[in-house]
Amino acid sequence: MLTTPKPADAAAWFDFLVAQQAATYAGTVPEDFADRQRTYRDTWVPELEERFAQPGTSRALVAKVKGEIVGIASITDAPASWELEYGLVPAPATRQLDRLYVAPEFHGTGLADALFANVDDGRPTYLWLINDNERARRFYARRGFTDLAETFSAGPSWGGVDMHRMLRAMAR
Repeated sequence: MLTTPKPADAAAWFDFLVAQQAATYAGTVPEDFADRQRTYRDTWVPELEERFAQPGTSRALVAKVKGEIVGIASITDAPASWELEYGLVPAPATRQLDRLYVAPEFHGTGLADALFANVDDGRPTYLWLINDNERARRFYARRGFTDLAETFSAGPSWGGVDMHRMLRAMAR
C-alpha cells in the first residue's frame, strides 16, 4: 500500500493534495481555494515528476488503494524556496515535513502514522501548521513536535490565514 511515488504519480499526487487541503481547511481558507491552487498545476506537476524521478532528493511516500491515492507524505530539505523569499530563515531544522495528508475515510486507521513513520528519518524536523488545525497539532504533538512562538500569514491563495511552525528537535 505504501510506495515511493513515481513520475507517473505526479498529477494524481497534485490533485489529491489540492482536494485534501480544500477539505481540511474548508471554512478557513477562501471558498475558491482549490481553484486558486489548481492554477499552479502546470508548474508543480512537472516539478513533482522531476522530484519523483530522482529518489534521494526528498523522502516521499504515497498510499494507494485499488490504484487510487489515499495518502501522501514527504520530507524535504529546508528551508523551502518560499521561506527564503519571505525571509523566514534561518529554518529551525534542515528538514521539513512538507506534506502529510490522508483521505478522510482513512482518518483513525493508522495510515497517517504509517506514512509519517516510514517517511521520517529521525533527524530534527519542522512543519508549517495552519493555526486552527487542532487535530493536526495534536497528531504532531504526540510525535514530539512543539509549537514555535511565531505567526506568519500565508499567501493570497491561502487567504492570508495564520500559520506557525512546529519543531521536533530530536526523534523519540
